[in-house]
Formats: sequence, C-alpha cells, structure tokens
Amino acid sequence: MPGRLNTLLPPALLDDPVQAATELPRALITRANFIPGVRHRLGWRGVRDCAKGQGGLTAKITGRPGVYGLRPLNAVNLDGEGLAAFGITYFPDPDEELVELFSVQAGIIAQAPDYLDRVREFTLHADLCALFTVAVLEARFRPEGPGASLALTGPEHDRVIALDGVVVDTENGPVQAVPAGGADQDLPAFDTALPFFHAMAASASYCIGEGPQSLTRHTRPGMLRVYGGETGLRSEPSPDIRDIRLALGWGMDVPENPDVPERDLCWNAPDPVPEEFADAPWLTADLPGAANSLDKRTMGIEDKPRLILLTGFLGSGKTSFLARFIEDQAARNGFVAVVQNEIGEKGLDGKLLGQQYAVTEVDEGCVCCTLSGSLRLALSGILSEFQPDFVVLETTGLANPANLLSEIADLDDMLEFASVTTVVDAACGPAALDAHEVARSQARLADILLLNKTDLAADSDLDEIETRLRTLNPTADIHRTNHGSVPSTALYGVNFRKRLNRPAPVLPTLGRHATHEDDAIQSSLVEIDAPLDRRSFTAAVADLPGQVLRAKGVVRFQDADEPEIFQYVPGHYALTPAGDAEECFLIVIGRDAPRIAGEFRARIGA
Repeated sequence: MPGRLNTLLPPALLDDPVQAATELPRALITRANFIPGVRHRLGWRGVRDCAKGQGGLTAKITGRPGVYGLRPLNAVNLDGEGLAAFGITYFPDPDEELVELFSVQAGIIAQAPDYLDRVREFTLHADLCALFTVAVLEARFRPEGPGASLALTGPEHDRVIALDGVVVDTENGPVQAVPAGGADQDLPAFDTALPFFHAMAASASYCIGEGPQSLTRHTRPGMLRVYGGETGLRSEPSPDIRDIRLALGWGMDVPENPDVPERDLCWNAPDPVPEEFADAPWLTADLPGAANSLDKRTMGIEDKPRLILLTGFLGSGKTSFLARFIEDQAARNGFVAVVQNEIGEKGLDGKLLGQQYAVTEVDEGCVCCTLSGSLRLALSGILSEFQPDFVVLETTGLANPANLLSEIADLDDMLEFASVTTVVDAACGPAALDAHEVARSQARLADILLLNKTDLAADSDLDEIETRLRTLNPTADIHRTNHGSVPSTALYGVNFRKRLNRPAPVLPTLGRHATHEDDAIQSSLVEIDAPLDRRSFTAAVADLPGQVLRAKGVVRFQDADEPEIFQYVPGHYALTPAGDAEECFLIVIGRDAPRIAGEFRARIGA
C-alpha cells in the first residue's frame, strides 16, 4: 500500500514535502539494500556514500560494468508537493566499449590511474560531474495519500560537435582524434541511465508494497552541443535528437511536466500494461524466491552458512547440478555463494551459470567468485558482503578433496561443514576410476555420490559402476540423476538436517594426497581469433586422442551469427548457444595437452 511511505520516511519528514522528496531516493536505496538477497534481485550490486559530503552516492547495477553516481541538484515546493532533482552520472569501466562514445576528454580521464579513486568522491570534482552526467532523476512526494513519483529525463543521444576538431598530444606527437566538425561525443545517454532508473523504480515498488499505478512517457525536440570557432560551448536545436521523460507514480498519477510536453505513452492501472514494459522489474512488488527475508547480523542471528564441497572428475556434470541447486534454494528463499577453483587459463563455468564472468558476479539467488589465493580470504569477503545461507566450493575436476579438508577444517569459525558431494559421470566414470587416483579419491571422500548422466549408460552398466562406488565408499548415499537434477531435500534433508553417513576420517590425515600432477595431467589454451569452419572443427573433435580428458570453451562458426559453448568428454561433445559471449577460446585438459592442443589448433585453422 502507498501508506507504507509513512514507514519508509522518518515521521519528521512527512510534514515537509520538499525534504521528503529530497530524501526519498536515498531511503529507497537504503531499504532495498538492507536485505542481501533482495538487493540482488532488484538489480543492486553495491552502494557507497560519497564520504566527503554533498549528499552523493555511487552504485553498481547488474549488467553494467561501470559505476553510477547520484547527486542532488535542487528541490522546490510545487503547490504543497515536494520535487527534488538529482543528476545521474555514469562512469564507464576503462575497458568498456562505451568509453569510446564519451568525449575525448572523458576518455582520457577514464584511463588515468586515479580515475576510480576520484569516482568514489565524484561530487568533489566538477570535471567528472560535467563530463559524465547522462540524465536527471526527479523524485516527487505528495503528503496526501501519501503518494510518490520518480521520473527519468535525458537525451536519446547526447551529441557534442567539435567545430575545430580535437587534437591529442601523444608520445609520437599530435594525433587528430576528432576531425573538424566531427562528433566529440555521441552517447546514448537515456539508455545508459535506464538500468539505474529501473533499479530505483523496482526498489520503490518493493518498499511501497505495490507496483506503480501510473506511467507516462513524454518527448521533446533535443539539442546538440557545439564548441569551437569564435564562441565557447553552446546548444543548438537538432532535428534528429529527442529528449525522453519516463515517469512512474505510486499512489498518485504522474504529474505533467510542461518542459517536456509531447506525450507518446500513458498508462494507468488496472489497464493492461504496455507490451514494452511487460517484463519491467518495477511492475509489481513481488520478488519470487527473494533470498534472506532479513539481515541476519542486524537481527542478531549468528547461524553460520553451510559449506558444500562439490567435486567430480572432468565433465561429470558439476555445473549442471550446481545450477539446479541454486535454483532450488532460491525457490526456498535461500542464497548461495559459489567459490570456483578452475583449472586452465580461462574460466568458462561462470558463463554456464548465467554469469558474465566468474568474479563476484551476482545472479538470481547466487553470487559467484573465483578462488584466488587464500580460501579464507575469499570467503571472508563474500560472507561479509552477501551473508549467504550456503557456500558451495566447486573444485576443478582434477582436485583431490583430501588436499582441501585441512583448510576447510580451519574454517569452522565461519562455516558449518555440510557435505562432500561428488558427481560421477555414468558413461565415462569407469574409465576415470581405472586411470586416475584423483577420481578414486573424490569417490572415497564423498558423503553423497551423484551418479549423473544415467541416460547415457545401460542399466547393467549403472549397476556395475554403483557396485564399484560402493566398494570405494560403503557409507555414502548414492543417487542416480540426469543433468544433475535432484531435489536438494533428497540429498541433504529438510533444512539440511539429514544425517549423513560420512566416511571416516572426515578430517584429513597428515601427508600429501594425490593431485592431477601425479597423473601428468596438464591444461593448454587455444586462442581463437576468427570464425571456424564447422566441418573441420567437428572432424578434429572426432579425432581427439584418448589422452584428452576434457575440453571446453567458446567457439564461433562461419555458418552462424552467434557463438557457441563447446563441451567435450571422451566419446561425447555438445555445442549450445553462448549468448553474447565476446571472447572465443578452447581449453584442452589431459595428458600431453600442449602438443595435442597445438595439433588441434592447426586442424581447425585457429
């Protein structure tokens, strides 16, 4: 109900609409970020106050590599309603392609060593505010009701023309960066600001307890900016630029803005929502599967996250199981932190989990982090920031869990150890158990064994490998699965209270345990710079020798527009769409991998 605005804002502000409007965005951000799982679902990846004043803050938003900034501009009383305006800035990541669409001066600043330090306190730096502002956010508060609205206004394209061009001094002399009369900047400003507005509006729907009741979109002729010649920077009308204003109202109709008069869209509940906004994150207050209904530390709850050590030989299906485990926990309001320890020079599994990269990246119900250095150090960071209910340490397929147990035993002050869960490939598992001590150790130390890919093996073969696993580990629970699909309650019980028949000893014995180096297993990277011939590629895959235990990567073919994820285990491979993956590569894992990778590279013409 809109009445929840009364609890969102301090009581003293409710009688001061100007101050209420000024504080509304910060109140929404604070409340939304109070609950770890909720903030991720709403699109927030981190928020930080500008410590040195002026009311600014910076934020990271899901799907954008750069940093957003919000700073107050002005606030007024309009007929008893408060209206506050805020500047939205976007500071692109130095390696982001969007940098090229900002002005040359902005691009130079983005490459400076102190760039990110300055961004943290951007309100103190006039050049940052001037060069990186993309839009204006308006917050409105109506005491009667009460009601609130949020509006985003910005140019469809923020275009700046340099009449004299732009020359940049370099080590090799002056370089003409922009020709005379060319565009020094041509930025899709409104679309750049839109993800931040979506997160703000979704936070408003969540905090208020209902979706907006009204929506309007207005446009007006836009302006381009010109500098050079006889005068300084000036604005001129441009027939191909439009300013856009998108506004939403909760408990009130969106007020008109005479400065942006041309309405091209108007919606009021309960009419059907315009199709282009049917999937908008702010449409309702519902967050299905939103993790953590409270902040445990704030509420004085001290229960520790449960740790699952997930192992399994190369290509056994660990990532498929993990994706389903995350989905299962999200449906039960559980939040999962995944710490990955991959072999090879490129990480792929983060992409398979729906991540863009496997470094502290947030998805629905999950945060993913690659292990670099100390396990304790990595876990300290994600436990502090995300407060997960579960931590899954997903090891490389060549890791012997015995070599991790001593470090895990030292984490009992941070985590409650729950399980060593090992995934076994029903088709390729027997060969791996025959050839590799690491595979046998993974089976011996498990308290749960998932016999995966059972659709690729006959019933008699399944019985045979299950008997072999029982010989290696008489106490573990064994579950047969396809594609890693098995309810977590069947494995671990309701609320993780199932008593596990853990093999003894759980804590490691002293001494060194087998690793993949004992089996002379190596990994080798194949860089792919151009699209491949599909027929040559499949022929080369068919001829891969038995020494190759696993291959995976992202490839692009000449006969397809989209890249594809490649997964290989002996006797089977798959190609599936890779979405918007930009980098193409292959990792070959096995004995004599560098030689085989070199021959494979030559075969496919990479």
